[in-house]
Amino acid sequence: MKVDRGFFVHLGLLVVAAVCAIGVWTRDKKATALSQADVTVWQGRADDVSRVVFEGKKKKVVLEAKQDKAGRYFLGTSEREAAAPKPHPEGEEDGHDHAHDHEPQPAKSTTFLSVGAGTKLAELLSPLKALRAIGKIGEERAAEFGLDAPEGTLTVTLKGAERKLEFGAATPGGADRYVRDPATGEVYAVKGDIFRDVDQAESRLMERDLHEWRDVDVSRAKVTAGDKSRELSRSSGADGKKFWADPASEGQADETAGNWMTKLDRLRPTEYVVSAPEGGTTVVRVDYTGAAGELGYVELQKGPAAEGGKPEYYLVTERLRLPGKVPATVAEQVEQDLGAVVK
Repeated sequence: MKVDRGFFVHLGLLVVAAVCAIGVWTRDKKATALSQADVTVWQGRADDVSRVVFEGKKKKVVLEAKQDKAGRYFLGTSEREAAAPKPHPEGEEDGHDHAHDHEPQPAKSTTFLSVGAGTKLAELLSPLKALRAIGKIGEERAAEFGLDAPEGTLTVTLKGAERKLEFGAATPGGADRYVRDPATGEVYAVKGDIFRDVDQAESRLMERDLHEWRDVDVSRAKVTAGDKSRELSRSSGADGKKFWADPASEGQADETAGNWMTKLDRLRPTEYVVSAPEGGTTVVRVDYTGAAGELGYVELQKGPAAEGGKPEYYLVTERLRLPGKVPATVAEQVEQDLGAVVK
């Protein structure tokens, strides 16, 4: 069968074009990936971050870096504007005195501690890497990136020098954010975690992990309540599961002590205070030990009962430098069951 020579010529040209296209596509893809990875908004190290301030439309968040013998952490405050009172419909009478309905409500302020999440945020902010650089844009395009009415302003203090960002709209897909550096006018796309962390600081940045170490690292615990104390050992059964036992009977689980330790471990701070209220008492303290020695501790504190109310409970550990307020219902159970553990 005779084949037209022109067919092979066209086929050859098609193959050459395809190879060239693949080479260009691969090169462009690599160049794009490289340029995205190399976009640096500003230089620095996470340890250079001493202060972070986010000012949104109805909130303000401040993070202050602190250092103690246990390491670096952040003390944060979040102030949210109170919701405006609902107006009472004209002409409607319900017998209620509405004289105070339109009085301005105080802003809600929350104090929180941040260790792990605060450190991760500092690492995102210094050095600040952008996913891509957009460049300078005119005012006619500001709305396109949500920068005609920014969602908020971020001020990061690095070694005493302030750097600012204006948050715009979410990028297509909603995962990341457009930002503008007001000092240069440059627009970038950055990781959305930065905006989400500062916008929802009291939930995303608040520290809830009680310790740096893991449960498997513990071999002993000393439970102290007043002038009484008791030692517990961490043992493993035939199935490999860990349980708490009396040191004199390490192979036999002490279910009462185990259940109590589980309840204590479930306590998690919902907010923090700079110092526990005066007149409080220590309900119980547990000191943990591992193969390498002391690991840390947890201390449950009980504040004085307010007039006509119930007392509040606080938790302090080697990782939580401030008293963290915990749900009173669970804390009360821990206190009530303590007598069955330490006799």
